[in-house]
Amino acid sequence: MANRCYINSLAQVSCQKPLSDEWFDSPCLYLEDYVRAQEPDTKDLIMPSESRRMSKILKRTVSTAITALKNSEIKHPDAIITGTGMGCMENSEKFLIDLSRFGENCLKPTLFMQSTHNTISSLIAIILKCHGYNNTYSHKGISFESSLLDAWIQMKNGMIRNALVGAHDEVSPFMDLVLERTHPEYSFVSEASVSAVLTNNMSSNNICEVVEVKLFHRPDVKELTNLLDKNIDNVLLLGINGNTLNDRPYENLLKALSYKPHTLQYKNIFGENFSASALGFYVGAKILEKQMIPTFLSWHNENVYTGNLEYVTILNHSDNITWSMIRLKRV
Repeated sequence: MANRCYINSLAQVSCQKPLSDEWFDSPCLYLEDYVRAQEPDTKDLIMPSESRRMSKILKRTVSTAITALKNSEIKHPDAIITGTGMGCMENSEKFLIDLSRFGENCLKPTLFMQSTHNTISSLIAIILKCHGYNNTYSHKGISFESSLLDAWIQMKNGMIRNALVGAHDEVSPFMDLVLERTHPEYSFVSEASVSAVLTNNMSSNNICEVVEVKLFHRPDVKELTNLLDKNIDNVLLLGINGNTLNDRPYENLLKALSYKPHTLQYKNIFGENFSASALGFYVGAKILEKQMIPTFLSWHNENVYTGNLEYVTILNHSDNITWSMIRLKRV
């Protein structure tokens, strides 16, 4: 694996100001347990005739994808790889409601066609006229890392030169009720749409390098601690959310370490959903790009971080069954 993998650009739509890094200096703070994403202005990104037929998640997806590609100056990526936990959930709900009310005779075909998980990746390809590798991963809270690992391996092996990688999930009011019952470890629930352009070409556009991507199934604490190097992984960005059920595995890991890293959070301002780890990836890249850590991201740290921001290591678990580690490095 001689090739390297760099992040050229990123774009996000979330409960923070969309398609913007304004959250880094003045984040929107919420007291509610459930907040929907702030919708982006799509007038300059999507034709009105197309926008009318798109659901919210599809508008967000196309907005982040086009914005990231414009900022990277790459028009046609070699691969489009997407992660999503629930896909186009709102269209699925509407389709099933219509099926229940009107039977099978008067159903809108658009709702059915735009309700599958791979609709997201396919729509981007159609709009960009990309005929290359196109794949979708749906692995619950580890969906983004699965898509990132796919792109990273292909790029390191020289199979592709660049890729549009993203993760997108919407949480409708009904879905929020379902999450309350099925995921008691969640606290602040919101939505996420993140697109990133990765490339193996080193240039002035590079934000940072993706050094390592790893997934683990049911790892023990010792296996996770052996991954971390006190000389490299001194800044850890964790998927903590303030709920003990979710945070305990992270706390156990920190207790088992032979050193005390500077620990950061991101779900306190972006919320929880199946694509939340993509926002952690986005936050980690922005920290390395701006070479500073906002105080509201620090978690249980007594002092402001004054060390060298060379690496940010992102750790995430899904139901404490599947874990991921993403190591980012400054360029």
